[in-house]
Amino acid sequence: MSVDKNEDQVDGGVIRDDRVLLVTRVAAATVAIVLGLAWWVLYLDPVEGAERFAWPVRPEMTAVLMGSGYGSAVIFFLAVLVGRRWHRVALGFLPTTVFIWLVSIATLLHWDRFSHGEPLFLIWAWTYAITAFAVPVLWLLNHRRDPGRAEERDATIGGVLRTVLLGAGLVLAAIALVMYIAPAVVIDVWPWQLTELTARTVAAFVSLPAVAWLAMAFDRRWSAARVMVMTIAVGLVMLLIGVGRTWDDFDQENWLTYVYVGGLAATLGLLIAMAAWLERSAARRVPGEEPSAGVPGGRA
Repeated sequence: MSVDKNEDQVDGGVIRDDRVLLVTRVAAATVAIVLGLAWWVLYLDPVEGAERFAWPVRPEMTAVLMGSGYGSAVIFFLAVLVGRRWHRVALGFLPTTVFIWLVSIATLLHWDRFSHGEPLFLIWAWTYAITAFAVPVLWLLNHRRDPGRAEERDATIGGVLRTVLLGAGLVLAAIALVMYIAPAVVIDVWPWQLTELTARTVAAFVSLPAVAWLAMAFDRRWSAARVMVMTIAVGLVMLLIGVGRTWDDFDQENWLTYVYVGGLAATLGLLIAMAAWLERSAARRVPGEEPSAGVPGGRA
């Protein structure tokens, strides 16, 4: 991986200036507003708000989980709106695309479960119909702007850390796949009550960190992963708070309840530790040198 010399590259007539296109900023602002509305309805008022949503979301824990995901996504799209460099937010478009496609398919599969004609359903349906095409198109339009090099102060995700991210991403992807393809299998053991629609919706949310970890492991630039890690960490904080608020929704005799909650807390702790390590590695880097590996024994 080459070092950022602050020089624009030209490839096939396209300047790799790492710029976020104006159309992407406008789309990000629009999506952030819609996501903010969903966060307000589902997370802040999961009892009354969920009843007025695109479909009646029950129990409260499912509404809180969805609201946490949407709320953290607001952070991401605001970063796209105000960001100066495309590569710092580019990776987030990949898990977002997978998530949107999964939710869009689930909407079609369970069309009869939705509150047709209600304002929030119309917002839901149109948002997913448009973003299913718009998000990947925006990524393609911006992709060639990425110079593909590290920043002056950067670190490489390598060694053990990269292996952990690959493993975690594959495990979460497998869980999401089972939940999505065979929701009846998961419903019987899940820590709180699910339907086939909510199981597939939860699977879509599980796919977000799954694809995020894999994208980070393949790109390897900490500068490209930083915003995505922050976004997921914010979502985990909101989700853990939500667990406390909706604890009665959990089957407290189910051992998976404690695996789930412990997994959330452990993931948040590991993300904070990983971010601190990589930030320190980036700060120690001498400009002009190859970025250091993110963990002892790792290689750029």
